[in-house]
Amino acid sequence: MKPRRSSRKRASDISKDDHEIDQEVETAEVTPKKVKTKPSPKELKKDTSPKKTEALTRNTANVGKKSKVECSNDEETASPKSKKTRAKKTAKGTKDEAKSSDDEATPSPKPKTNKTKKATAKSKTAGAAKRIADETTPSKSAKKKVKKEEWRVTERDVIPRLWEPPSPEENSEDRYCFKIISWNVAGIRAVLKNHPDALQNLVKDHSPDVICLQETKLQEMHVSDPKLKLKGHLLVNEGYDSFWSCSTAKKGYSGTAVFLKRQNGISTTATSVGKKDGSNKKSKAQKSISTFFQPKVEQKGKHSKTEDTTKASGSFLAKALNVSYGLGKEEHDTEGRSITVDYPLFSLTNLYVPNSGAKLERLTYRTTQWDNDLLTKMKAKETERPVIWLGDLNVAHTKLDTWNEGAKHLAKSAGTTAEERESFEQQLGSEYVDIFRKFHPSARGHYTYWSQRAGNREPNKGLRLDYFICSQSLLDGHSSTDGKVVVRDSYMLPDQEGSDHCPIVLELEIN
Repeated sequence: MKPRRSSRKRASDISKDDHEIDQEVETAEVTPKKVKTKPSPKELKKDTSPKKTEALTRNTANVGKKSKVECSNDEETASPKSKKTRAKKTAKGTKDEAKSSDDEATPSPKPKTNKTKKATAKSKTAGAAKRIADETTPSKSAKKKVKKEEWRVTERDVIPRLWEPPSPEENSEDRYCFKIISWNVAGIRAVLKNHPDALQNLVKDHSPDVICLQETKLQEMHVSDPKLKLKGHLLVNEGYDSFWSCSTAKKGYSGTAVFLKRQNGISTTATSVGKKDGSNKKSKAQKSISTFFQPKVEQKGKHSKTEDTTKASGSFLAKALNVSYGLGKEEHDTEGRSITVDYPLFSLTNLYVPNSGAKLERLTYRTTQWDNDLLTKMKAKETERPVIWLGDLNVAHTKLDTWNEGAKHLAKSAGTTAEERESFEQQLGSEYVDIFRKFHPSARGHYTYWSQRAGNREPNKGLRLDYFICSQSLLDGHSSTDGKVVVRDSYMLPDQEGSDHCPIVLELEIN
């Protein structure tokens, strides 16, 4: 077999002609810059058939080949620098030529008929209308943003004051404004630490006759602790006596307190019944105010005169007769959730109703036991005088009492379950009245609780959990031999800081 000859040449075998051939091959890939190959518009109009287009393209390619040969001849005599410059220019020309050939290969558009013109005009009109609609109609993301903005702040309706109460200086035996404030403080020690003047300012601004606190979170040892300065210190200089009920079932849990205003500088003389400061004994230092309403008979040797005060009114009727603790059942009374104060014309009960729990573990206990026993006690007290029960009742009764009524989680959240609402409805159905909703049936945005964890207070995303409930007779104007009392107004104090709840106010007129 004959050995194969290598197709490669050694460096010594490459002649001058070979170098020239290589240069021609290299320069054949580029074309001159200025080569007129694009046909005139008239030619395109005459015939735009595929055959004509193919012929034009073929002619263009032939012209390119001719240009390549000419360029290679010129490069033989040109200097190295001029060759490089010319190569760059011809490369640019090749690009322009390729672009031109693409333009030539694209057939010209067909002339528009009347139908085409109408269709084009129609599509333009539709496109313009769509653009206008897009500009005026928000996108899905914009809609979500708008919806979020709408829920960001819950407006609070303006409600009018329903009467002109006499000021504390104008209160008299003929006309007296009896004011009650209820407030869940969510821990009295935290309030005194973070807002030490909160209670004092509340007294200064509103001068209430009774202040009822819930969720004090105290043990009995805390009440008399001299370091905390609660019993015998808190609001004493402002003219109030205090009564406390603490949980013995769990430390730092639940708890209620009542502050009673002294009348005419005289200390409260109510008899404390049941548990007071951890003791079940009656306070020996306190005497019943009923002595003030008994006929006074002078001793022999003095003027024989009887002073009948049974028809006393005004400030005398604002003095408490008795203070008691609990609902009267051990299963409820170990958590310090109830204090009752009896007055000549009515009784009021300060309540911290049990929460059903995050997993609704106490829902059955709350609706079937606590609520029923509370109603039983109120009915029993009402046989003596009209009743008012108040405080954190842990239920948002109607859709107006929640900022996000309709949310799916409400049906399984404590305070908004169907069972709690139905139980509360049954209580009101026993001739008792939700005072705020009676006076303001359609008021929106009036809440008493906001989640601090979610930062819901500023945007007013809250619940109305705190109430004044009263006997129907107090709205009609309850009368007795002692005088007359009628409920006049109820409202919230949403700007009061110190807790995740705000205080609520009830005003009575005593004549």
